Amino acid sequence: MTPPGHGSGPASPAEPVFELPAVAPAGLRSRLGPVRRVLFYGKSMSRTRCTGALVDALREHGVEVRWRNMATLRRWFGSNLANRLARAEFRSYRPDTVFVFFRDLPAVLADEFRRDARIVVWCEEALEALDGSIVDYFALADLVCLSNPARLSWLRERGLDNMAFLMSGFSARFHHPAPPQPARRDVAFIGGPGRRGQRAAFLAEVARHFDTEVFGLHWHRWRHATGGLRVRPPVDNRGYARLCASSRIVLGLNEVNDDLYYCSNRTFLTLACGGFHLTHYVPRLEDVFRDGEHLAFFRDEQDALAKIAHWLPRERERARIAAGGHAEAMQHHRYFHRVARILHWLQQGLAPAGAVPADVRPSWSPDADPHRAESRGDC
Repeated sequence: MTPPGHGSGPASPAEPVFELPAVAPAGLRSRLGPVRRVLFYGKSMSRTRCTGALVDALREHGVEVRWRNMATLRRWFGSNLANRLARAEFRSYRPDTVFVFFRDLPAVLADEFRRDARIVVWCEEALEALDGSIVDYFALADLVCLSNPARLSWLRERGLDNMAFLMSGFSARFHHPAPPQPARRDVAFIGGPGRRGQRAAFLAEVARHFDTEVFGLHWHRWRHATGGLRVRPPVDNRGYARLCASSRIVLGLNEVNDDLYYCSNRTFLTLACGGFHLTHYVPRLEDVFRDGEHLAFFRDEQDALAKIAHWLPRERERARIAAGGHAEAMQHHRYFHRVARILHWLQQGLAPAGAVPADVRPSWSPDADPHRAESRGDC
């Protein structure tokens, strides 16, 4: 951890720790047990590979999995026939658990399937806009896994007691370091401009000072704000690894940057691919990664410019930090680790109240840094 006054600094001990239910929610208590057969619903997500990585993780744990893409079935057969096919497969396959990547199973089917199987909903979205439809959908599940714990209180106020916090992750099958290659740019950003275009002006300012390229969709909508920013097409997982290998700095900008612990999967994918990651600080991110050891933080536009200028000439330090981040991600942040927790919860119930998942507990000893001991999350 960097000393106070450098990088992010320690979190205030007064900051609240989110709480998880003390026991399994009422709807799950009578349905606890091992997971043996899963029917998984999710789009293919060819760029991020999130769904395929979750399926792989379930199989790594010895679970039998069938993966179905309802969007493809609806496109091929229409909604009515696609739903009939899904019902027929559910009856014949008889899964004990249905795993849904957020909203990738129609609510009408989730409502039917939950009578005979447990429903798990995985949601990696920031959930900036919450409404009754989300509450209604989450209410169909036995367990909802959210990567943004800042939304838990609002959802619980509306009667939900089936939620837990789990960060995003990655699979080393899809995201791993590419062979070394010469640097082709100072700064890369992989992703879109944000739902409100909030990244456009920020990255345009970065590009005015440093050799910068962005890779993603929908940037044409913000040409008035991007100026001369060089925009390239989106990349798949192999392209992501090549960009991390050929960029001196890979920037991280979340959809929201003020919510406790929330960061996009970009953080995990970049570390998995061995990139040097300079990312926007979010509250308590230092409970997960060390600034200057696994990645580096910035807090606003001016700080980002200063940090880029600081790190660009320090090639050996960047390589050391990228290697440390890759090792940390491999040891603690694969989807294998997230799924292990889900399988445990489905068999034993949720964690004690006030507990923090091991995924956000520092993997280093707080005794090694007296500034961290008083504010460390514990499990």
